[in-house]
Amino acid sequence: MDSVTHPRVVTLKRDWEIPIEIEPIGYVRINVSDDEVRNAWISGGVEGVIEILPEYEPGLDGIDGFSHLIIIAWLHRAVPWHRKVLRVKPRLLARFGVPLKELPLVGVFATDSPDRPNPIAIDIVEFLGRDGRLLKVRGLDLFNGTPVLDLRPLDPDSIPDPSSIKVSAWASELKKRLSSILGKNVRI
Repeated sequence: MDSVTHPRVVTLKRDWEIPIEIEPIGYVRINVSDDEVRNAWISGGVEGVIEILPEYEPGLDGIDGFSHLIIIAWLHRAVPWHRKVLRVKPRLLARFGVPLKELPLVGVFATDSPDRPNPIAIDIVEFLGRDGRLLKVRGLDLFNGTPVLDLRPLDPDSIPDPSSIKVSAWASELKKRLSSILGKNVRI
């Protein structure tokens, strides 16, 4: 997989605050096109590798044996004006011909839109194995070269009982409509 050069430190600061410095611990490496990644939500994501930087490899001790990982990543392709967006129309159905006027306008914090004040992604992936500092995973929906800020194993005891999880009416309707278009249950 090709190496991609990225800035190593992202600094977020307001005048009155101590800066928040975020340093990537690694990068996403995949061998598929951006369009394949964009459409991978239908199939549950793509396979790839999380390449951990050499200085962070000791942090992987004990990770073998977990089935899933939580990946926290920086959406490095976010453009400055997308960071000012606070309300969006979930555009998933628009890909299937549903007019935008039929989609609700909701806050970004009620969606998984990449347009948000802090372009941080959280991805839960299946952990297929480790080769040194390379973690093979399945279920990614991140582009090649995406900086990884942190990762941790998914502990099933930290997952709420699915029957206790509620979804907003607009999201439930969107999911029903999308499932009927695709003929299968999908995550939104």
